[in-house]
Amino acid sequence: MSLPALVSAGPIDWARRKLGGEPDKPKPGVIEAQPGAITLLPGQPTRFSVDEASPEAQLPRGRSFFRRLQLRERLDEALIEVRVIAQDSSASKFRTVFRPLFYLLDEEGNVRETVAVDPLKLDIRPFQTTNLVGCVSVKQLSRFLVATVEADVGKSYESGARDSVKAASKGGFYYSTDAVKVKLPYAATGELVLTVKPRPSAADKRCEPSDSATASAGKSGADKADADKSAKAGAGAD
Repeated sequence: MSLPALVSAGPIDWARRKLGGEPDKPKPGVIEAQPGAITLLPGQPTRFSVDEASPEAQLPRGRSFFRRLQLRERLDEALIEVRVIAQDSSASKFRTVFRPLFYLLDEEGNVRETVAVDPLKLDIRPFQTTNLVGCVSVKQLSRFLVATVEADVGKSYESGARDSVKAASKGGFYYSTDAVKVKLPYAATGELVLTVKPRPSAADKRCEPSDSATASAGKSGADKADADKSAKAGAGAD
C-alpha cells in the first residue's frame, strides 16, 4: 500500500471537520505509540521503538529498520525534538543507542530531504536512564521516516569528560560519580521520544534550519533517481 493511502484522513477526522469539532490537544506527559504508522500531534511527546519487528528497507543512507510518521496537518516550519533512550545490550557491556536520521517525504512518498540530528548531547543524571537529546528545524513537514545510517551501526557515541555528579537520593543517601567519559555504541534498533512543534520564534536559537542535508547532495541525476526509487519502495513497506 502506498504512503499517501496510509496517511489519508480517517472517518473520525472527517466527521470532526464536518461537525466543526475541536482538534485533538496534547495530553500531559509522554504517550506510547502503537505499532505501524505513527500519527503525531504537534506538541505531544511520543515514545516508540525502532526494533526488529519494524519495517526494514534499503534507504539512501543504507539498509535500516525504520518507522513511518505523519502529521495531521502540514507544518510550514517545524522543530523536531528527539530523545534517544539508552538500552541494555546482551551483546555488549555498554548500553546502546539508536542514532536517528529523518527522511522527509514528498507527496508521492519519495525522499526529498535527509536530515541528521547533529549534534546529539548527553543527558545523564542520577536515578534516570541515560539519554541523548537533540533537535532539528525543518520546512514543509508532513510525513517522514525515522531510520539510521547503516555505516554508523557498530560505531559509538563518545562524550567529552563528564563532570562529577552528586545528588541526594529519595532515601536521603547521596549519589556521586567521578568525572568520566561516556561511550555508547550505535545499534540498529532503539527507543526514541519524538516531539514535533511549530517553528519557534526567532529568539529560540536551539536549532538552526537544516541546509542542503539531502540524500541527493553531491549525487548525479542517475544516483538521485536510484535513491528515490529505493526510498519510495521503503516508504511503502509495512
